[in-house]
Amino acid sequence: MSPTGDPQPRRIAERELVFLLGAISATTALGIDMALPAFTEIRLGLGLAADSPRVALTVTLYFFGLAGAQLLYGPFTDRFGRKPVLYAGLALYTLGALGSALAPSFGVLIASRLVWGIGAAGPRALSLAIGRDLYEGDRLGRVLSAVMAVFMVVPAIAPLLGQAVLALGTWRWVMGAPMVLTVVLALWIIRLPESLPPERRRPLTLGRTREAIVAVFTNKLTIGSALAVMFDMGAFFAFLGSSQLLFDDVYGRGDVFAYYFAGMSVCMGLVVFTGSRLVTTIGADRMIVTLLPATVTMSAGLALWSWQAGGQPSFFGWFAVIVVINAVRTFVNPLMQAQAMGPMGDLAGTASAVIGTISTGGGAVLALLIDRMIAGSVTPLVMAYAGYGAIGLGFALWARRHRSEIK
Repeated sequence: MSPTGDPQPRRIAERELVFLLGAISATTALGIDMALPAFTEIRLGLGLAADSPRVALTVTLYFFGLAGAQLLYGPFTDRFGRKPVLYAGLALYTLGALGSALAPSFGVLIASRLVWGIGAAGPRALSLAIGRDLYEGDRLGRVLSAVMAVFMVVPAIAPLLGQAVLALGTWRWVMGAPMVLTVVLALWIIRLPESLPPERRRPLTLGRTREAIVAVFTNKLTIGSALAVMFDMGAFFAFLGSSQLLFDDVYGRGDVFAYYFAGMSVCMGLVVFTGSRLVTTIGADRMIVTLLPATVTMSAGLALWSWQAGGQPSFFGWFAVIVVINAVRTFVNPLMQAQAMGPMGDLAGTASAVIGTISTGGGAVLALLIDRMIAGSVTPLVMAYAGYGAIGLGFALWARRHRSEIK
């Protein structure tokens, strides 16, 4: 039976579902991480200064599109089902990638990246909603963590793929390459049963949509967990937007950036995969309240070290600590998302969209504040990890007080 008491929809095997949802989620990361090694080429190709931080706008605008459009996808998917809206998102994703590949100017590039992000919002919202359709509680946390482990394969290989494409062509080829994934997914999704049967769909009216949005904002467990995810994402988005510049400008290692980024992603994936196997044994709540304070403590120590080192601590020490922090946060993030979705039930589509808008859009704004301060120093980034982490921890603990709101 489903969480609502209705018969469960037909399913594919859980392992295939995890891999498929991971691949759907990975479209978001592929649109970002594959382009990171091309930042230098983009600057040169579009007339920007060699050390210009403006290229980070290609990440930030992508995230703004990703965040804002989820509010549109949510009500539509609750009305028409998951698969039709998922296909619409993949079509926009392809259009944005094509526009980025053909962009004649930096302005057109970032406008296309915004469209690309709007397309990516569909897979982002739908993967979470499909998971909530089929699972709940710690099992939902375990499945979302397993999905995240699959998802982490893309950040591991995407920069290397980007580097390989650059060796064969230009940055325009890098922008166009993710369209291959959308074709593969479009074919694979044919096997995915519709997880929202007609009898559980909601009318597409302003009143019903407002009712669902109000339900998200008035549930303290949901909104507190979403805000905790937002601050977590704010720090990580700042890292994504500035990492290539820090490697190149601060440490002079831009030529090996893709390899280090891939290694970090592999470590993050291993941590998430190992942790996902323990969620149902230890419990998502216990793991959150244990691991989040640990990441804040490590971030504060790293910020102090960076400040004392004049913004340039030793590369290997800085990178090792960042890898550990990112790995733990990447594991905790889907657990907090699962807790946010817990009380939502049949509002899963709209709820996942609202949660995604808060966490992704807010995270992009927070990252933008930090990206503008990064110039020849890692201190602003690690200060953001410590400060945003502490605020996120506060929201997570506040949300935990309202676990009784899960219905």
